Amino acid sequence: MGSTITRVDTVPVPALGKRVDETIPAWTLPAMRTPRAQDWPDNHTRRAVRIDADDGTTGFFAPVGAAVASLVTEQLGPGLLGRDALAWRYLDELRLAGRHQRGPHARMALSAVELALWDLRSRLQGRSVTDLLGGARRERVPVYATALGFDIDHPLAGDVARWIAESGFWAQKWRLPGFAQGESPRTDAARLSVLRDAIGAQARLCVDVTGAWDRSYARRMVPALVEHQVEWVEEPAGIPPQWFADASIAVAGGEHDVDTDDQLRSLCSGDLQVWQPDPAWNGGLVPSMRMTELAALHGLPCCPHGTSLPSAVILAALHTAAAIPAVEYHLTLEPLRQGGIHSPVIPTGGSVPVRRTPGVADFAHVPEMSGRDVG
Repeated sequence: MGSTITRVDTVPVPALGKRVDETIPAWTLPAMRTPRAQDWPDNHTRRAVRIDADDGTTGFFAPVGAAVASLVTEQLGPGLLGRDALAWRYLDELRLAGRHQRGPHARMALSAVELALWDLRSRLQGRSVTDLLGGARRERVPVYATALGFDIDHPLAGDVARWIAESGFWAQKWRLPGFAQGESPRTDAARLSVLRDAIGAQARLCVDVTGAWDRSYARRMVPALVEHQVEWVEEPAGIPPQWFADASIAVAGGEHDVDTDDQLRSLCSGDLQVWQPDPAWNGGLVPSMRMTELAALHGLPCCPHGTSLPSAVILAALHTAAAIPAVEYHLTLEPLRQGGIHSPVIPTGGSVPVRRTPGVADFAHVPEMSGRDVG
């Protein structure tokens, strides 16, 4: 008996965790809109990756969608059976059994397996993941609030922004809908004015473009971004980065650079000033650590994307505040993301605690599984 992997499977994610109306003030609910991501097919069938060792210890990672779950069980699981769960270096050589080795679903499947194995590995050894990876460098990690689930045109939007700032979040991020709605940049400038008036001059304000602006719109928005002291513009795809650099506005990105060569290209291009890795998308914790260290060599701070907040916090804890000043906390989507966790990671005073017990998180243990035995 030891650490040999005997089963790899996925199981349904139970409906656990806090609801969104338990994590934000009730008076903000009228300003909330349904986050677009909740309508994505990936969120309709959510499963947990489960990996068993021969001594009965189990590691989990959740949630993953049905497409990723099938890759885990059909193309990654058979290659894990019989391996030593503690010998983590071989994951660099792990490949999907099918023809297609690249792209988001492939990398998400690899990430889920890597994170489930760290959950398993730390439980096998009775030590925290941070201890196994070199030790935590801080006790708490700041989080920035993503407010994309709120209607920026609602009368309460300014009050929501003020509440975020007063709650101590490291920064807050909003989406400006003007271009998508066929409006003038002046309308988005007015929205920025409402937010800035509400939060004061010192609070950090960020904008997520999601690749929606064209060049003409972006050029006309730059003066408003400067006037209202926008910290960064996220994913302004197709817009010359120099336009923002000339205005001393940082460009943020990286969450969708899931393959290693894409990450290297972005990090070394000089086009980004804030790197946003996602351990649940770009290969897991160890690949994210490597890229964070490379980003630091290029002078880029990292603010990890929050698909898996527990793993993003572990990544941040392994680095200094200069390397990773904050991680993302999506105010309305996070309860869905942590739906299969017994004790969700909830910010207090704008930061979250670093986990010092074994496991990535306290994932719900589901007894039913149709795993594959070692042949």
